[in-house]
Amino acid sequence: MSLKQPLKIVWISANKFGHELLKEAIHYEGVEISAVFTLSKISKTVMYDGISTKAWSEFGVPVFEVNNINEEIEKIKDLRPDFIFICGWRQMIGPQLLSMPGCQVIGFHPTLLPKGRGSAPIINSILAGFCESGVTMFYLSAGIDSGDIIGQNKFVIEKDDTAGQVHDKAIISGVRLVTKYLPLLVKNQAPRIQQIESDATYFEPRSLKDNEIFDTDTTEQAYAKIRAFAEPYKGAFIKKGGKKVIIWKAEICNEEKS
Repeated sequence: MSLKQPLKIVWISANKFGHELLKEAIHYEGVEISAVFTLSKISKTVMYDGISTKAWSEFGVPVFEVNNINEEIEKIKDLRPDFIFICGWRQMIGPQLLSMPGCQVIGFHPTLLPKGRGSAPIINSILAGFCESGVTMFYLSAGIDSGDIIGQNKFVIEKDDTAGQVHDKAIISGVRLVTKYLPLLVKNQAPRIQQIESDATYFEPRSLKDNEIFDTDTTEQAYAKIRAFAEPYKGAFIKKGGKKVIIWKAEICNEEKS
């Protein structure tokens, strides 16, 4: 009697979030990480929290550096994956990858979907004043973060949390989701919960122009920008004397006048 072959996973990621989740996933019986696809140094896609190719090589699986994942369809097909995990990737996934025969594409989004679909979720969650967020593990579809949900793990965003602190909380939540649901995916027992479209909200894209603090900003707005654009991002800034002054950290002082 032959033993059941492990399910093959192709891992697509270019940042610390995906790296930490792979640390958890690679130890599970019943799965085989066939390859990691990460961004090349010459890719036009910028990952502010990206990590080196050397870090991916430490897992002992083939690592492919790519400019655009949608140009690697044939290479991925040759690996015959049962699952593609995408976690920490700033390129839209095209229809050829989403519809690859015999393969399910799994994604992670650091909000509680369907709330907060779209761009820059950690930055936008802080700017929007979210007190609670989390990570959603879901089946990717052609829509923007609209696929069926596998599971969610919540965390609190404290009033003084910076982007880096929220990022760390997202990593912890993501690891918990892998721990809970990867074994169920292997057994074909993972949930599939349809998102409620009427509850969906969308975040607007962000650019470096949004990092600027203006004289017209309230104290709360300025403080939110400093927190939201802190490391691993580029930092909030003011323009003073023709120069750009980056503000990495601040606190609000409520001093009473004597």
